[in-house]
Amino acid sequence: MHNIFIDLEMHPIPRSYTDEREICSQEVIEVGAVKLNEQNEEIDSFCEFVKPAYVSKIYSKFKKLTGITTEDILDAAPLSDVLPRFIDWCGDDYTIFSWSDSDIWQFLNETRLKGLENLDGLTYMYNHWRDFQQEFCELLRLEKVMNLGRAVTLAGLDFSGREHDGLADARTTSLLYVESRDSKSFDRLRKLVIDVFSSHTFTMGDMFDFGSLSLPPK
Repeated sequence: MHNIFIDLEMHPIPRSYTDEREICSQEVIEVGAVKLNEQNEEIDSFCEFVKPAYVSKIYSKFKKLTGITTEDILDAAPLSDVLPRFIDWCGDDYTIFSWSDSDIWQFLNETRLKGLENLDGLTYMYNHWRDFQQEFCELLRLEKVMNLGRAVTLAGLDFSGREHDGLADARTTSLLYVESRDSKSFDRLRKLVIDVFSSHTFTMGDMFDFGSLSLPPK
């Protein structure tokens, strides 16, 4: 049994594709993932750019955000090739985690748009997919979810690489998962959150701006 942590980088489909955008408004341009064994040790990784069908040029905003260039996607394989390779890489017995449910919805919508709904192994993946963002925030008894960067800061971890890099985001999510399985460490984290919410010196906005917070030394 393995745990897979995935992160997709997406790019908007141009508005001129009106009918296509009714089904799916974005296309995957990168798939990043890491695989953990039963001891929560990383044993493998997967990272591929994906050539979109409707996006011919990466917008400057998304190039700056993800670091992905037009040249990267033009030389890449389409989703119809990358997704089966990814499913095969996952293996036969696994649970897959993402930070939020946006990645599973992206696969659901984009495979429908591109006629890939019946790929072998896809149903198994969907049935074994978990939203770790929701789980993490429920463990901390938060009523609202937080983004990955804030969760990393709150946990006192270092971000693994550049944010909005598929592999780096997947690996960082896996580190948060491992941290959440350490009962002593996570009890300290939960206590910190409770202290924040019980303090009258914080505004509602401050409560979810954890950039200045850090855990006390272990």
